[in-house]
Amino acid sequence: MKLLMAGINYNLNSLSQREKLSFTPEKIIKICKNVCNEKNISGCIIISTCDRTEIYISHYSNEHLNPAELLIKHSGIDFDGSFDIKSDMSVVYHIMQLACGLKSQIIGEGQIVGQINSALKLCGENNCTDPILNTLFRTAVSAGKYTLSHTKLSNVPVSSAYGAVELLENLNKKNLSGKTCVIIGNGKMGQIAQSLLIKKNCKVFVTLRDYKHGNNDIIKGCNGIKYKERYNFIDGADFVISATKSPHYTITYDKLSAIKKKPRIIIDLSLPRDVEPSVSEICSCYNIDELGFETKINPNDLKTVQSIIEKFVKDFIQWKNYKLSLQNIASIKNNITKRIVRNDIIGLNFNEKISNDIISKTVDKTVNILLGGMKECVSPNIMEKCDKKIKERGRL
Repeated sequence: MKLLMAGINYNLNSLSQREKLSFTPEKIIKICKNVCNEKNISGCIIISTCDRTEIYISHYSNEHLNPAELLIKHSGIDFDGSFDIKSDMSVVYHIMQLACGLKSQIIGEGQIVGQINSALKLCGENNCTDPILNTLFRTAVSAGKYTLSHTKLSNVPVSSAYGAVELLENLNKKNLSGKTCVIIGNGKMGQIAQSLLIKKNCKVFVTLRDYKHGNNDIIKGCNGIKYKERYNFIDGADFVISATKSPHYTITYDKLSAIKKKPRIIIDLSLPRDVEPSVSEICSCYNIDELGFETKINPNDLKTVQSIIEKFVKDFIQWKNYKLSLQNIASIKNNITKRIVRNDIIGLNFNEKISNDIISKTVDKTVNILLGGMKECVSPNIMEKCDKKIKERGRL
C-alpha cells in the first residue's frame, strides 16, 4: 500500500489560484468517488481550507501515479499553478505537522485539527476512505489534539479572526472602543471575531440568515440583523468582517457604491472570497493573505511538538506495518500448525490425543503474544522472510 499527496497552499500559490481549487463538500465527494474508481486506488480524502487544498490517495499501483493530475482531471478545473507533491513517509510527516499547527499560515492555530477531522468524516461517510487513510487521519487528529492541550506554540490565541481584529487595532492606534463593525457570517470564525470585538468595546452587528428577535445564536452583547438588510448597517459602519461559506459575493462593488457612508476597512476571511475584488477600488480591503499577522514561536514548545510528531508517526508506522503483514502472519500460523502436525515435533500422535483445532488455536495465540511484544520489528518484508523459512524447514 502506497500513499500520495498533492496540494496547493498559501506559501506556493496565490489567493486567486487557491480560490480555483476551493471545493464545497458536494464537490469533494464527487471528486473523491471518481478518484476511487480509478484502477488500483483504495482511498481518497480531500482537505479544502482557506490556506490549502490537498488530496490524499492510498493505492496499490506499481505504475507512476500523479495525484495532482488526478485532482485536476476529476475536478474539471483548468489550473496552471504549482503543486506540492509528496509520497509515503513524506505524506505521513506532512499530515502530522499539519495537524499540529506547524504548516498553518498562523503557526499553532487549532482550527486545522477540526478541518482534518471533518475531511475524514465527510469522505468516510461517503465510502471514499480505506483503513490506511482512516488510521492516518485519526492518528493525525490525535497528534493535533495532544499538541493543543500540552503545548503553546505561540504567545497569543491564534486564528484568522484574531489576526483580523489585531489588524483593525493596528490601523486604529490600538483603540477600537466606540467603533462599529458589521460581521457577515455567524460561523466559528465570525463568533471568534464577535467575542474579540465586544471585549474591545466595539458595537457589533452580526448577519443572520434566519433572524428572529430574541432567538439567535450570537455572542452576548452583539446585535443580530437580517442578512438581506446588511447594507443598511454597513452604511455608516467603521469596519466590515466577512467570514462565510457563501458561493456568491456577500459584498459587491455596485451595492457598496450605492451607500452614502462607506466603511473605512473591509476584511475578507473567506475562500472563495466573499468580497468582490473591485471593491478595493472604493474601500480599503484586506484578505486572509494580507493580515500581516505574525506569532512568536516558543522554541521549547516547538521541540516538544516535534517529539510529539515523532511519537505519533511511529505509532502509525507500527500499525501500518502490522496491518500490511496480516496476510503473511496468517500464513506463518498456518504453516507452523502444518509442520507440528505433519512432523510430530513434540512426539505425540495428534490424531488420537490432540485435535488439529487445539493446535491451531495454540499456535494462533502464541504467535500473537510473540508479535505483540515486538511490534516495532514487524514489517511485511520480515514476515515474508519468516514464512519462507518455516516453509523451507518444514518442507511444506
